[in-house]
Amino acid sequence: MDEKKIILVSVSDLVPGMIVARDVYTRNNQMLVPADTKITESIIARMTFFGIMSIRVFASELEKNIVDEEEEMYMTQQEKEDFAVFKENYELTIDHLSENLNSLLKTADEINTDELVENVDKLVFQSKSRYEIMNMVHHIRAFDDETYRHSLNVAMINSVFAGWLGMTEYERKQLTLCGLMHDVGKLLISKDILRKPGRLTEEEYEQIKKHPLLGYEKMKDKNIPESVKRVILLHHERADGSGYPFGFRLNEIDPYAAITAISDVYDAMTSNRVYRHGMSPFDVIEIFEKEGRKQFNPMFLVPILNNLTNTYLQHYVELSNGMKGKIVLINKNELSRPMIATDDNQFVDLLKQRDIKITQVR
Repeated sequence: MDEKKIILVSVSDLVPGMIVARDVYTRNNQMLVPADTKITESIIARMTFFGIMSIRVFASELEKNIVDEEEEMYMTQQEKEDFAVFKENYELTIDHLSENLNSLLKTADEINTDELVENVDKLVFQSKSRYEIMNMVHHIRAFDDETYRHSLNVAMINSVFAGWLGMTEYERKQLTLCGLMHDVGKLLISKDILRKPGRLTEEEYEQIKKHPLLGYEKMKDKNIPESVKRVILLHHERADGSGYPFGFRLNEIDPYAAITAISDVYDAMTSNRVYRHGMSPFDVIEIFEKEGRKQFNPMFLVPILNNLTNTYLQHYVELSNGMKGKIVLINKNELSRPMIATDDNQFVDLLKQRDIKITQVR
């Protein structure tokens, strides 16, 4: 009898339905997913949250269906028009960001960081509110999840988080720039590795994990704020000491890096991939509620989660039992399980009805 073939797959390339071939552990040696578990979107999100880069799964002929970007675009005509303008400006900002970061890496020239932040601000403040920009970011998800797109998303999310945290205008702009440049080290890693579909070697994964150090070494003598340099170096550190490259703990991690780490993980978990949708924001919020205080600074995480949940108040949602309706009340004791007013005039309290959850936010 032939044994099943086992392959190493990037977490970003996992597809619901795959079967885990080897137990998956966190960096603290805690069991996260046992072998023979069928992969779900929730499991993918948990692994992303804990910074798991790859796992071993059984090879299969699992059919992959390309995610349709339009499938999630449930908008009014006015919202579609607003989004079209936003998307056009977003793409122009991506072009400008890539030109500047490449120039910074490949030449001795300095860049105008103020101009970079101003371009992000135009995107953020063309929206009617901080809540609307989060909705726009959700819809703009790119399939290939390029470093530039992810960096722009994190910059916009950082800008919103800064407002929620009551930061000064100077601090907000600093935090926005940190988001733009946090992953600059990935631009120093071979595109063949970053864009390699499916299987990576252990050596290739170790190379990817070096991007904070590579980015810091390249930027340390550049004329950019010291806060940005620290974020480039420390955005993968975690409050419980499980991060890298140094294993720093709560009080050793720069505040800007601690906030950017939350934005970084949130964007990674909610992003669409080529073969699957990103997680429902409420699944992501649930993971942050259950696990986040160990990994992230609660001083930042708690107000961010409170405000993030309010982003979706009055949004139309689909539930796991097939019902549809609007979020009408946030349960403060468990933010991921709000009250829903359904289309057939019922009220579903997810705090009490534990067998039901939000599967999609429109």
